[in-house]
Amino acid sequence: MITGKCILVETMANIQPWLYPPHPSPDRVAYTPTRSAHILEYQEEMIDAEGNVYWKTVDSTTLSGATSVKEFLEQIKDFYESKSLERIKYSFDNPEHYE
Repeated sequence: MITGKCILVETMANIQPWLYPPHPSPDRVAYTPTRSAHILEYQEEMIDAEGNVYWKTVDSTTLSGATSVKEFLEQIKDFYESKSLERIKYSFDNPEHYE
């Protein structure tokens, strides 16, 4: 019984977040399937003073757990497109933030 729990913990530790879009991009939506709530995080790629790249969550939303996989993937895509378009509009309106 204890061994089974250890295996479960090891297996869950290897689960990676789902990322959209699936190709390199300066922004993304991340979903971590091991969390109890269905939370989507909109993240932007950042670079610190030492040149290290990291991802900063700038917005999030929760989804109903009752959706089908197809609906869930569509909601991820819609959330990304909505936030990414907001980011692009903001960059044109405030170019000093992206220099």
